[in-house]
Amino acid sequence: MSEPNKQVGLENRTSILPTPAVEAKEPGLLGPDYSFADNLPLPGQVGVRSGDDMASVIDSIKAVGYYVDMIGFGEASSGLSRGVGPGGGPRPLGVRTWMKTGLKCSNGADMWMYLDGVPTGDALGKRVKDGLASAGLPGMRGLAPGILEDAQNALDPRPILKTAFGTGYPQCRLDTQPVGDQDGNIQNPATGAYYIPQHQTVFKQNGMSYQKRWVQDRDLTKEQWKNAEKTHCPDGYLIASHRDLNCNGPLDSTEAFEGFMSYRNVQLLSLMTVALLGSAVLYMKLSKRVV
Repeated sequence: MSEPNKQVGLENRTSILPTPAVEAKEPGLLGPDYSFADNLPLPGQVGVRSGDDMASVIDSIKAVGYYVDMIGFGEASSGLSRGVGPGGGPRPLGVRTWMKTGLKCSNGADMWMYLDGVPTGDALGKRVKDGLASAGLPGMRGLAPGILEDAQNALDPRPILKTAFGTGYPQCRLDTQPVGDQDGNIQNPATGAYYIPQHQTVFKQNGMSYQKRWVQDRDLTKEQWKNAEKTHCPDGYLIASHRDLNCNGPLDSTEAFEGFMSYRNVQLLSLMTVALLGSAVLYMKLSKRVV
């Protein structure tokens, strides 16, 4: 019997069947491939276990409190669930991402809209939020209030009306927002699909993932938009950051989304610095001769 993965002759494949290289997908029309069920800890992860001793009963009761808080508050409402499960207790679940608006900024970049799918606790209004706070309880950031917030956001016509009744010629500003799930992960651990578009532009800060995008700042007239200098490519980077100043070409670097100093510009800056230093030295020598 042949040994597995052993090279035979000039053949070095580990499998006789073709194995295509499949790249992880980015969000499609239906949004991020995020599952609340996959992100909710299993009973075994929050201390539930089979046993007839008092410790197992107490742990099971704490687990019940944990799931109640996950559904309602999204964080520990008492010592019963505090410290239970991965992450040190209940926490809000959700995913944050960006969506293209279909509009172009006056600088040439695509305009985006930020979507925050992590509950904020405002679903039941400010009075309820203040009432809970006065009783020493956290805000309603659990799964159930999160559904209400999602419904409110989906039924809110203001973003659509703002786009529809605007001039259609926006001036944009660069915005930085956290992205990914509640833990800062930008990929679905089960499927490998990305929660966000253009994942290459994500950067980490304090353990969380962040992404920069151009968002609407104010409306311009068609003439103002047309006359504005087009300094950026649709991908959001400076035109000067692309090789041969071609927006379809590769980037010289990917250090910052809004644009950065390309290698050509670094060379130019170095030459200018040398020239300035040389001029300063020459000026000092001439000054000494004059004196």
